[in-house]
Amino acid sequence: MTENELRNEVVRQARSWLGRKEADGSHREIIDLYNSIRPLPRGYRLGYDEAWCAAFISACAQAWGLTGILFPECGCGPMLELYREAGRWTERDDYRPRPGDLIFYDWQDPGEGDCLGAPDHVGLVAGLDGKRLTLIEGNCGDAVCCLYRDLDSRFIRGYGLPDYASVAAATEAAPVAAQAAGPPAEETEEAPRCTVELPLLREGSLGGFVRAAQALLVLRGCRVGPDGADGDFGPRTLAALLTFQRRRGLEPDGILGPASWSALLRG
Repeated sequence: MTENELRNEVVRQARSWLGRKEADGSHREIIDLYNSIRPLPRGYRLGYDEAWCAAFISACAQAWGLTGILFPECGCGPMLELYREAGRWTERDDYRPRPGDLIFYDWQDPGEGDCLGAPDHVGLVAGLDGKRLTLIEGNCGDAVCCLYRDLDSRFIRGYGLPDYASVAAATEAAPVAAQAAGPPAEETEEAPRCTVELPLLREGSLGGFVRAAQALLVLRGCRVGPDGADGDFGPRTLAALLTFQRRRGLEPDGILGPASWSALLRG
């Protein structure tokens, strides 16, 4: 998956929640997903009646197993600081945000000079057309809404920049490892192969190979549970693997062996 594809998947996740609102309780799924993050940011469990714009962004991260780059928080101020500490924050007036970036607001911006106040709200950038931003925001009028703002609008505090490129690079490297799952139809001396030994994985397995398999299962549309790619092959990962095996016409044995690795890595 390329960086742009990954960015668009996060935007697509946010769009899938458009219309969820407090009035009918449909926003609770988002809050529940946020509260499933482990470790829970600051150990604080968010209530259904609390502000949830930051939790909305965090839930998008949790849904895709991207909490390592889309830093989870339920408060705008602490979330901004996470991006600043990671060197993934910008206040540059000439920055052109990309889909999947975060936009922070300060409603007390006086409109003169740089906006330096504490952030009051955060949203997800869905697109930029010229100087017109398309945004998806949770807790916007107590609902998930799509709205539009000019790039030079007042109240914009700055942007959080998740490192999608690092995740995309890891997934794009998968074809190299995929060669270990089976040789090509024709093999020549002029095309040397790099092989990687992949272990047999099953429920109870732990470690980096499990984490890689979980990330690939998520990329193939199979949820591995609220903890995402945590390196622990538990019941949720087993269910995701069985789903993947059935979809690909493989024996649904719940074991990640040569055939399943091959299908998983080749996409």
